[in-house]
Amino acid sequence: MRYLTLTILLIVSLNAYSQELSKLKKEALDETNALSSQVHQLCQQLWDVSETALKEKKSSAILIDVLQKEGFKLETGVAGMPTAFVATYGSGSPVIGILAEYDALPGVGNEPVPYRAVRKDGVTGGHGCGHNLFGSACVNAAVSLKRLMDKGKFSGTLKLFGTPAEETLV
Repeated sequence: MRYLTLTILLIVSLNAYSQELSKLKKEALDETNALSSQVHQLCQQLWDVSETALKEKKSSAILIDVLQKEGFKLETGVAGMPTAFVATYGSGSPVIGILAEYDALPGVGNEPVPYRAVRKDGVTGGHGCGHNLFGSACVNAAVSLKRLMDKGKFSGTLKLFGTPAEETLV
């Protein structure tokens, strides 16, 4: 009987925890959905500039601007790379790390169509690996989590690492 009681208590506790987790997940999705127009805009801006390895001055500035406006503390020029950055928000544990890539690949510039079409603006770099999508989505994920922290949903430290040239440097 004692084991049955403990089992029932455990099941009830886990069920309550999973319902709370589902509520937090829903709030996170709501925050993320509220930023959908921003993520689309950032994707397009990064596509438009399509800067290659360690030349991502405009690309990193676009992402840094969003993070600064949201209250993240920025460290730029990380590890001797002028376009690398770390954005930090909050303090304590847990520490949640997010990687944002935003570099383009040389020689794959293309109009935003599903077939080969050289860009009319002459930009020769391109986002063949979707880093314009990845970088924007990661920045918006960090912003969504930061907003949940501001609402008291959880605490800790967010760190977004802006990672340039990760495909071309060894």
